[in-house]
Amino acid sequence: MSDYTYNKSPKDRKLCQMIRRTITLQKKEIGLEFEDVANELGMSHGTLNSKLKPAKDHNDFTLTEFIHFLELTGDYASLEYIASQFDMVLVPKKQSEAKTSDINLLVDMANIENSDVFRVVKMAISDDVITQEERESILKEIEEAQKANAELKDLVLHLATQEEE
Repeated sequence: MSDYTYNKSPKDRKLCQMIRRTITLQKKEIGLEFEDVANELGMSHGTLNSKLKPAKDHNDFTLTEFIHFLELTGDYASLEYIASQFDMVLVPKKQSEAKTSDINLLVDMANIENSDVFRVVKMAISDDVITQEERESILKEIEEAQKANAELKDLVLHLATQEEE
C-alpha cells in the first residue's frame, strides 16, 4: 500500500482573478470577448466562468487550457505569478537580434534594481524591526532584481552561444 495521500489544494483566488482580468483587458488586443475566449479554449462561456470562480473547486482550469490561454492572449503575468509561488523568476529568452551593446542597458537595469534592494533593506532594518509592509516591499524589490539579473544572464549566455556557432 502506498503512503500517497490525496492533497488537493483549493483554487488560487489570485490566479483566477488574473486570468479573468487578462481576458477583460485583452479584448481589444486579441479581438475576442469572454465568450469567444471560452469557445477558443474549447468550452462554453458558463464553463469558463465556473473554472475561474475560486469557490468552485470541482471544475479546474487544465494545464492544456492554461497553455492555450497563454498562447491566445500573449499575456504571461499569470505564468509569472505561478513561477513566483515556487520562488522562481520567469524570464523570456532574448531574440536572435540581440547585440553585445544590449548588455550595457541590462547591466544598468540590474544595478538599479540591486540598489533598490539595498535601499529598501537598509531603511527597513534601521529600527531593528521589519514590518509586514517592509517585508512585502523587500520581497518585491528582490523579485525585480532577480528578474533583471536573470535577463542579463540570459543575454550573456545567448551571446556566448552565438559567438561559438
